[in-house]
Amino acid sequence: MKTVQLLYTILAIFIWFLGYFHNGKYVRPKWKIPGKFLFYVGVSFALSYWFLHWSLLFIIGHPLIGFIFHLQICKKHTINWKTCEPKQKYIELQEKWAKGDF
Repeated sequence: MKTVQLLYTILAIFIWFLGYFHNGKYVRPKWKIPGKFLFYVGVSFALSYWFLHWSLLFIIGHPLIGFIFHLQICKKHTINWKTCEPKQKYIELQEKWAKGDF
């Protein structure tokens, strides 16, 4: 493993935990959390192995797109994007989204 791959994987883990501590605690069902972690870090590692610096597009772009989407959805449904308040409304919206009811 090259140093670049290790650094990019650590960056991916750091970014994932930042996102998790913001709104990952609302993910339903809870078994999805380790799956999402393994997917994001695994893909990040694989891309850094095959494409080196180009993998940063995924490592930074994937969570950035999710963050922008989070901001827009929260604004549209009058939910505070920082605190996800009201929490019940946020959880209901997330459950609707998971069912495909946009």
